[in-house]
Amino acid sequence: MASKTRKVSFYRLSLEKHTVIPGTNNIQVKQLSNSDIETFFRRICTEKMQSIAGGHKAINITVSSSRYVIEVISHEEHRAFIKIGQQNPANTVALRDKTTLETESVPMKESQLLELYTFCLIDFETGIVSYIGINGAPRISAIRNLFDQGIDREENVSAHLAAIMTNDILQVLVKKHIISKISVTVAVPEDQILSDIGLDRESFDSIRNIKTRMVTYKLVGRRNKNIFASSNKLAELIANIKAKHGDNLKGLTANAKDANEKSQAYDMLQYNFTKTVVLGKDDSGLLMIDDFEEALVQTYNLYKSELVKYSRV
Repeated sequence: MASKTRKVSFYRLSLEKHTVIPGTNNIQVKQLSNSDIETFFRRICTEKMQSIAGGHKAINITVSSSRYVIEVISHEEHRAFIKIGQQNPANTVALRDKTTLETESVPMKESQLLELYTFCLIDFETGIVSYIGINGAPRISAIRNLFDQGIDREENVSAHLAAIMTNDILQVLVKKHIISKISVTVAVPEDQILSDIGLDRESFDSIRNIKTRMVTYKLVGRRNKNIFASSNKLAELIANIKAKHGDNLKGLTANAKDANEKSQAYDMLQYNFTKTVVLGKDDSGLLMIDDFEEALVQTYNLYKSELVKYSRV
């Protein structure tokens, strides 16, 4: 059996504290240090998570209509190795014998659900998160929600994840005089196409030879106006879009220009800092937790200096 390959994406995790300036309605925003982020993480583990087997800690997190479980497998030397799982109904999967090709139901208790999961590594010294992408598994946004839901509201702290880009493309864009348009292309389910464009089932069934179903969203600013109030909002938007759509994200461009030049489109997906990793051994069909941890740690250590440079820690 061939080794399995997966894509590792990298993000910069940050926390902001919002404080009302006394005697005014103005809000002061302070970027917290990486040490502060780890302190909040420890508090969440201690005060909000429950202990489970193996000395691990776990907590339920709600993202939109989905419920995730975040499990902290280890937290040592300022690094946390985390499993992110999403529960799925048992009637959509089965066990199949690779020789006889027979299937049988998955044995489960009433209190159990099947879980599809992936893993991430957080380095609290740099604030960099390494995430293994697996189709159908929870998005990296679950980590942002861990902090947003695990930190008490009265702390007035919000979490942010920014995709780490190569070639300093974000630095190039934020220095442009105007960012005038963002275009996002997403692969969507058939049912959403039906409802969005107003076709009934009979009309849609009459259409043939469709290769893919795509929807493109365009955020267009007023003439000669920048659509972003501050430069860091572009990185946050890119991270949010990637976190929401994952592998369904097929296109992401930004149009930008300086005062005396024509607008130019920049392909943001082309500049994502990602690496492909090999998991497991050629002769093994099963992947163990150690396989994922080894892949994340080795990949992160190998590219750490570049990641720190591009994330502008």
